[in-house]
Amino acid sequence: MKRKKTPYQLPKKTQLYVLLFFIGLFVTNAQESNWQMDSNHSKIGFSIPYFKIGEIKGTFDAYSGSFTEDKEDITAIQIVINTASINTNQQKRDEHLKTSDFFGAEQHPEISFSSTSVKKLSNKEYEITGDLSMTGITKPITLKAVYKGSYVHPRFKNTRKVFTITGVLLREDFKVGTNYAPAKIALGNEVELIAEIQLIQK
Repeated sequence: MKRKKTPYQLPKKTQLYVLLFFIGLFVTNAQESNWQMDSNHSKIGFSIPYFKIGEIKGTFDAYSGSFTEDKEDITAIQIVINTASINTNQQKRDEHLKTSDFFGAEQHPEISFSSTSVKKLSNKEYEITGDLSMTGITKPITLKAVYKGSYVHPRFKNTRKVFTITGVLLREDFKVGTNYAPAKIALGNEVELIAEIQLIQK
């Protein structure tokens, strides 16, 4: 008469470790949250000196992005911008900026930023270092993010968070306008970045 095989059971101590592992995994996931940029209520802008005393301001009007938080602190940022969406409120200039004299939008349709480190400076301020890819060139830049607060949208009943992000990049580092002689005279090298970001939890 054959004896019935009893199913193998993990030792109780091992079962406890496995249980604690999954509990820890659940708690970690519960503390982490993902947020997406609301392009209807956000703005990505820039400003560059024009003949030293003037200024040209513009925006990129098509983009997407996500923020990751852990225990309500930013841990990662990803932003992708449509290069051809540049808007300086002057159509002819914008068309020129899309050419290979400047951004080369056809060859390089996207500008992207991916954070590599996030340092919390105070209760509402962060220093964000990451890789900026533009015109086929990738270089590190450092940005500052300030948390402005949150609110519940009265219509959609979802929570929104608001950040201001600022920074400076060097135009010539990304070869923007360096092969167009008039740009060397007319445009400054330092470009100020300012973005007003609203986030919706995924």
